[in-house]
Amino acid sequence: MKIIFKITLLLLVAGYLVFAIVKFSQRTEERICEAVDIQITDSLEGGFVTTDYIHNILTKNKVFAEGQKLSNIDIQGLEKILQNDPYIDSARCYCSAASHLCIYVIPQRPILHVIQDNGDNYYLDGSGATMPVDNMNIDLCIATGNITKNYARNNLMELAKFVYEHDFWNKQIEQIHVTANNEIELYPRVGEHVIILGTVDNFRKKLENLMIFYKNGLSKTGWNKYSAINLSYNGQIVCTKKNNTKKI
Repeated sequence: MKIIFKITLLLLVAGYLVFAIVKFSQRTEERICEAVDIQITDSLEGGFVTTDYIHNILTKNKVFAEGQKLSNIDIQGLEKILQNDPYIDSARCYCSAASHLCIYVIPQRPILHVIQDNGDNYYLDGSGATMPVDNMNIDLCIATGNITKNYARNNLMELAKFVYEHDFWNKQIEQIHVTANNEIELYPRVGEHVIILGTVDNFRKKLENLMIFYKNGLSKTGWNKYSAINLSYNGQIVCTKKNNTKKI
């Protein structure tokens, strides 16, 4: 009985190998697309570019690959369609040996949600590219106030990238506000104070000094003691209490 089972198993394996060799050796133009495989590289929690999102792009552009000859699928055209989407950074498409259309997508990485005084509302990525908000709901630091797209790219992008990538500041800073005098204010999630950054010059050093003050000062006196913490002075932190001012 065991011998019969082994012989049967060997025949099945041999049959599959013959089938696979014949099938995969078919000329590409004769093979039929049997499935669409979509892979998305996105570390963003609750990523906004999903497989459903890609399928919707395909449907909108009347790309129905399954059941079509692989030779009839415009690979380069499909990549162009995907890469023209404002939420996609890059896309690569190819046909696999198993007759699948494979789509590999890297989404854009928004780092800041900008709401300008004139009503413009968009996401900004680390390269300075803008993306429409539409129905996307992404939890990002918000920039408001006296901002233009050029100002956001030239003055806020590096600050926003630093905040986005920093474990502590990403959790602490929820809003960047640009005043009418082009002074930058930061609004934290913890503490009832505004952080006056001034300009973006030396912002890393300013935030480093603020971190030290948080650890050695506010952790002892309390997070709600000051109404404003001013970092705009060179080498100084000026704190405003209730009707009082203190230099550190």
